[in-house]
Amino acid sequence: MRFISTESQTLKWKSEGLPGDSLSLENSSMIFTTTKTPVIIDPNQAATEWLKRHFSNEKNLEIINQNDPKFSTLLELSVKFGKIMIIQEIDQVDSVLFPLLRKDIMIQGPRTSIQLGEKTIDYNHNFALYLTTRNSLIQIHPNAQALVSVINYTVTLSGLEGQLLSMIINHEKPDLEKKKTELLQNEESLKMQLADLEKALLEELASSSGNILENKTLIESLNQTKSKSNIIATSLKESSHLQESLDKEREVYRGLANKGSQLYIVITDLQKISNMYRFSLAMYLGLFKKCLDDPQPSNSIQEKL
Repeated sequence: MRFISTESQTLKWKSEGLPGDSLSLENSSMIFTTTKTPVIIDPNQAATEWLKRHFSNEKNLEIINQNDPKFSTLLELSVKFGKIMIIQEIDQVDSVLFPLLRKDIMIQGPRTSIQLGEKTIDYNHNFALYLTTRNSLIQIHPNAQALVSVINYTVTLSGLEGQLLSMIINHEKPDLEKKKTELLQNEESLKMQLADLEKALLEELASSSGNILENKTLIESLNQTKSKSNIIATSLKESSHLQESLDKEREVYRGLANKGSQLYIVITDLQKISNMYRFSLAMYLGLFKKCLDDPQPSNSIQEKL
């Protein structure tokens, strides 16, 4: 996870409404690192809504359903003007998208274009495409499977456990979650400072001339950099210890989150008996929050749990 996204990015995603479980964070990192067009399987629409909020400040955002009558026109305009396009509720990967998925770009002098259906459209390299569906059983044609990255947000036991744990902590100890967020932000800031110091040091060494040992300015700069890096390293160590203690406090509530996630999986299995027994995650999370809001007299945390 740390190799494909930074802690500051994940904190930003959480603030935009992305669930904080590991599955959601890993999938979201994949959306922005894959070289192929992502097909986002999102039965509960949490990731789709987050993606819209993530791009909400972009003036060139286009959101459309695949069965919209204006689909072809809006697709052509998006390609031409380099828009970010989110196509919702796809039942399959439409064949009209194949040239875009394959990136069949034609270069004629200064002009870049692409063939969409019977039309040749100017292609803007800023164009970005995201496909989303609520259908967890979507069948992707073999011809399209190699052209897309399937990113599945379907609820898993561990993923839901993390989501419920976050809800419980926010309800029972909001200050704890706030401290953890501030701690992660501080850690990310310190790491960035350390990286900047290392970069500045390398630049100074590369630009120095003559005998390095006789360069008083460089030696003084090296000593200052070493002093600052030691201070930052100490701060990061203290921050790591504090984060461990906060995580221990969070673990007290994991048992409840685990039972809550198991209960949801059991409930969803009822649809195997009859399609009448279909329950959405949003409904379940609403009931779970209602139970948290219902005050129960207790003398200890364990008794309350």
